[in-house]
Amino acid sequence: MALKHDFYLIPKTTDIISFWHYTSDNGKYIEHIALHDDLILYITDTLKWIPTKNPGMRAITAGFGINYHGVTLLDKHSAVPLRNIFSAWRDLFNIAPEKIELTGDFVGEDNHQNGEYERLILNRDEIVRQLEKVIAMSERLLDGEYYVYHCGV
Repeated sequence: MALKHDFYLIPKTTDIISFWHYTSDNGKYIEHIALHDDLILYITDTLKWIPTKNPGMRAITAGFGINYHGVTLLDKHSAVPLRNIFSAWRDLFNIAPEKIELTGDFVGEDNHQNGEYERLILNRDEIVRQLEKVIAMSERLLDGEYYVYHCGV
Protein backbone atom coordinates (compact mmCIF):
# COMPACT_ATOMS: atom_id res chain seq x y z
CA MET A 1 0.00 0.00 0.00
CA ALA A 2 1.41 3.36 -1.03
CA LEU A 3 1.69 6.01 1.66
CA LYS A 4 -0.34 9.14 1.07
CA HIS A 5 -1.23 12.48 2.58
CA ASP A 6 -4.88 13.53 2.41
CA PHE A 7 -5.93 17.17 2.14
CA TYR A 8 -9.59 18.04 2.81
CA LEU A 9 -11.29 21.39 2.28
CA ILE A 10 -13.80 21.70 5.14
CA PRO A 11 -16.16 24.42 6.36
CA LYS A 12 -14.98 26.40 9.37
CA THR A 13 -17.97 25.01 11.31
CA THR A 14 -16.55 21.45 11.18
CA ASP A 15 -15.51 19.81 14.45
CA ILE A 16 -11.76 19.89 13.82
CA ILE A 17 -10.88 17.84 16.89
CA SER A 18 -12.65 14.68 15.73
CA PHE A 19 -12.79 15.18 11.94
CA TRP A 20 -9.88 12.83 11.25
CA HIS A 21 -11.65 9.94 12.98
CA TYR A 22 -14.32 9.91 10.29
CA THR A 23 -12.59 10.95 7.07
CA SER A 24 -13.33 7.70 5.22
CA ASP A 25 -17.12 8.15 5.44
CA ASN A 26 -17.39 11.84 6.21
CA GLY A 27 -19.65 13.85 3.94
CA LYS A 28 -18.59 17.08 5.62
CA TYR A 29 -15.66 17.84 3.35
CA ILE A 30 -16.06 19.93 0.21
CA GLU A 31 -13.00 18.74 -1.70
CA HIS A 32 -10.33 16.10 -1.20
CA ILE A 33 -6.96 15.32 -2.78
CA ALA A 34 -4.43 12.64 -1.85
CA LEU A 35 -0.75 13.35 -2.52
CA HIS A 36 1.76 10.51 -2.64
CA ASP A 37 4.25 10.45 0.22
CA ASP A 38 7.19 10.59 -2.22
CA LEU A 39 6.00 13.99 -3.47
CA ILE A 40 5.48 15.31 0.07
CA LEU A 41 8.96 14.15 1.09
CA TYR A 42 10.45 15.80 -1.98
CA ILE A 43 8.90 19.21 -1.20
CA THR A 44 8.87 18.90 2.60
CA ASP A 45 11.51 21.56 3.30
CA THR A 46 9.36 24.21 1.63
CA LEU A 47 6.24 23.09 3.49
CA LYS A 48 7.97 24.13 6.73
CA TRP A 49 7.42 27.77 5.69
CA ILE A 50 3.63 27.49 5.98
CA PRO A 51 2.02 28.62 9.27
CA THR A 52 -0.19 25.79 10.54
CA LYS A 53 -1.98 24.47 13.62
CA ASN A 54 -2.05 21.03 15.19
CA PRO A 55 -5.64 20.00 15.99
CA GLY A 56 -4.37 16.71 17.38
CA MET A 57 -3.08 18.35 20.54
CA ARG A 58 -5.24 18.99 23.60
CA ALA A 59 -4.65 22.72 23.16
CA ILE A 60 -4.43 23.51 19.44
CA THR A 61 -0.89 24.74 18.96
CA ALA A 62 0.45 26.98 16.22
CA GLY A 63 3.58 26.14 14.31
CA PHE A 64 4.95 25.70 10.82
CA GLY A 65 4.80 22.84 8.34
CA ILE A 66 2.67 19.74 8.17
CA ASN A 67 2.50 17.05 10.81
CA TYR A 68 3.96 14.14 8.84
CA HIS A 69 2.42 11.38 10.97
CA GLY A 70 -0.63 13.23 12.23
CA VAL A 71 -3.10 15.95 11.43
CA THR A 72 -2.52 19.57 10.46
CA LEU A 73 -4.94 22.47 10.17
CA LEU A 74 -4.37 25.18 7.58
CA ASP A 75 -6.40 28.38 7.85
CA LYS A 76 -6.51 31.88 6.36
CA HIS A 77 -3.02 32.59 7.75
CA SER A 78 -1.74 29.60 5.78
CA ALA A 79 -3.46 30.58 2.54
CA VAL A 80 -0.86 32.79 0.82
CA PRO A 81 2.24 30.73 1.69
CA LEU A 82 0.39 27.50 0.81
CA ARG A 83 -0.73 28.93 -2.52
CA ASN A 84 2.65 30.41 -3.38
CA ILE A 85 4.67 27.31 -2.49
CA PHE A 86 2.39 24.91 -4.36
CA SER A 87 2.24 27.34 -7.31
CA ALA A 88 6.03 27.47 -7.47
CA TRP A 89 6.25 23.66 -7.48
CA ARG A 90 3.49 23.46 -10.10
CA ASP A 91 5.34 25.92 -12.33
CA LEU A 92 8.57 23.98 -11.92
CA PHE A 93 6.97 20.60 -12.66
CA ASN A 94 5.12 22.11 -15.64
CA ILE A 95 8.40 22.45 -17.53
CA ALA A 96 9.50 18.88 -16.73
CA PRO A 97 9.22 16.01 -19.20
CA GLU A 98 6.02 13.96 -19.06
CA LYS A 99 7.81 11.23 -17.09
CA ILE A 100 9.59 12.94 -14.19
CA GLU A 101 12.57 11.17 -12.64
CA LEU A 102 13.61 12.48 -9.23
CA THR A 103 16.09 11.44 -6.56
CA GLY A 104 14.41 10.09 -3.44
CA ASP A 105 15.67 9.01 -0.04
CA PHE A 106 18.91 7.14 0.53
CA VAL A 107 18.16 3.46 1.04
CA GLY A 108 20.96 1.49 2.56
CA GLU A 109 21.94 -1.07 5.06
CA ASP A 110 22.14 -0.41 8.79
CA ASN A 111 25.62 1.06 8.59
CA HIS A 112 24.51 3.50 5.82
CA GLN A 113 27.75 2.84 3.95
CA ASN A 114 26.20 0.59 1.33
CA GLY A 115 23.12 1.68 -0.51
CA GLU A 116 21.75 4.01 -3.09
CA TYR A 117 19.23 6.75 -3.62
CA GLU A 118 15.72 5.79 -4.65
CA ARG A 119 14.67 6.81 -8.16
CA LEU A 120 11.20 8.34 -8.11
CA ILE A 121 9.22 8.13 -11.34
CA LEU A 122 6.25 10.53 -11.43
CA ASN A 123 3.74 11.52 -14.07
CA ARG A 124 4.04 15.26 -14.71
CA ASP A 125 0.40 15.81 -15.62
CA GLU A 126 -0.88 13.97 -12.55
CA ILE A 127 1.45 15.88 -10.22
CA VAL A 128 0.48 19.24 -11.76
CA ARG A 129 -3.23 18.37 -11.45
CA GLN A 130 -2.78 17.50 -7.76
CA LEU A 131 -0.81 20.66 -7.03
CA GLU A 132 -3.47 22.77 -8.78
CA LYS A 133 -6.15 21.24 -6.57
CA VAL A 134 -4.23 22.24 -3.42
CA ILE A 135 -3.76 25.73 -4.92
CA ALA A 136 -7.53 25.99 -5.47
CA MET A 137 -8.14 24.90 -1.88
CA SER A 138 -5.70 27.55 -0.63
CA GLU A 139 -7.67 30.25 -2.50
CA ARG A 140 -10.79 29.23 -0.58
CA LEU A 141 -8.96 29.78 2.73
CA LEU A 142 -8.52 33.50 2.08
CA ASP A 143 -12.01 34.53 3.23
CA GLY A 144 -11.65 32.71 6.56
CA GLU A 145 -14.70 30.48 6.09
CA TYR A 146 -12.81 27.23 5.40
CA TYR A 147 -9.94 25.10 6.62
CA VAL A 148 -7.69 22.67 4.81
CA TYR A 149 -7.32 19.62 7.01
CA HIS A 150 -4.24 17.48 6.33
CA CYS A 151 -4.04 13.87 7.46
CA GLY A 152 -0.48 12.52 7.32
CA VAL A 153 0.70 8.97 6.83
